[in-house]
Amino acid sequence: MSSVPIPVALLGFSAFERNALASYFRLAVRRNPQYVHVLDVDEARFVVADADQSGVPELLQALGRIADAVFVGAQGPEGAASWMMRPIDPVHVLRELDTLVALRDNPGSGPLPLMSPTHAHLRPTTIGKAIPSPTRRAADEERTRSPEERRAAAEASRQRREAALRPQPLKRALLVDDSELALHFLDRQLQRYGLATEWAHHSGRALELLSTHVFGFVFIDVDLGPHSDLDGLALCQQIKHRHVHPGGRPPQLAVVSAFHGPVDRVRSTLAGADIHLGKPLDFEQLDRWLSEQGLTRGPELPVPATE
Repeated sequence: MSSVPIPVALLGFSAFERNALASYFRLAVRRNPQYVHVLDVDEARFVVADADQSGVPELLQALGRIADAVFVGAQGPEGAASWMMRPIDPVHVLRELDTLVALRDNPGSGPLPLMSPTHAHLRPTTIGKAIPSPTRRAADEERTRSPEERRAAAEASRQRREAALRPQPLKRALLVDDSELALHFLDRQLQRYGLATEWAHHSGRALELLSTHVFGFVFIDVDLGPHSDLDGLALCQQIKHRHVHPGGRPPQLAVVSAFHGPVDRVRSTLAGADIHLGKPLDFEQLDRWLSEQGLTRGPELPVPATE
C-alpha cells in the first residue's frame, strides 16, 4: 500500500551532496514511508541539515525546527532530533527519518524506525524494546572523547567526506594565452598534477577546441593579445554561460592575470571564473585549489636538457 510522500527539505550541503540525497529520495519510491525533496523549509515536515555549514543550525533554531531535523556533520546542535557524522550514507539518513516519522505518528513507540521487511523475522517482543539507534550510539561514543580526539575525528571525517563525495576530475586542461613562454611555464606546473594539456593562443582556437573536446579545467589569461576576438574575461563568460560543451557541463575555469586586486577578482567571479590566479603564479594558491578538485601534486619534473 503506497503512502503520500513526506516532504523533506535539504538545508546546506554542497550541490553534489544535495543532488545525491534528492536522487536517493526519488529512487526509493517503493518503500514506506516515502520522501520527496522540497525547496522550502516551511513546506517540509522534516529537514536534513548540514551541521557543519555556518548559519544552518542557527536558522533552524530561529525557525523552531531543530526537533524536526536530521543533522549531518561533526556535531549536532543541542535539541537535535537526530545527528550523524559524515560521510553521508543515504540509507542511514532514511532510517533516521523513519525514526522521526515513527515518533511523531506513534508517540508511545519509543525511538525506533518503522518495521521494514528486514525486521519481519523478529518477534514483537524484540521489536518493542528501546534499542538505541546508530545515531544515539555514535553520540554516546562521542561524549567519551577528549576535545582533541573530537577535533581529530571531525577532521578525519571531513577528509573522508570530501574524498568520497568529490567527483573524480577529468585530468585534461586547456591553456589559453598568447604568450608561448607563459604556456610552457603553466604547462610544466600542471604536469605535476597529472594533467594532460592542449594550448590555444587566442579565443577562437579555444572555443574550437572546447566544441570538440571535453576538458576538466581551462586556464585563461586576461590579456589575449590583438589576434583574439575576445579578452580573457569575455571568453570566460562565453565558456561558462553560453558555450555548449560536449561533456554536458562547463569545466572548472581559472582566470590568470598580472592584475589580482580585489576589483580584478570580483570581475573574474562575475565572468564565471571559479578562481582568479595572479601572475607571477601563486603556487600555494594553485595547489590548494587543485587539491580541492581532487588532484595531488607529484614531484617536480626534471628540466629538459637543451642542446
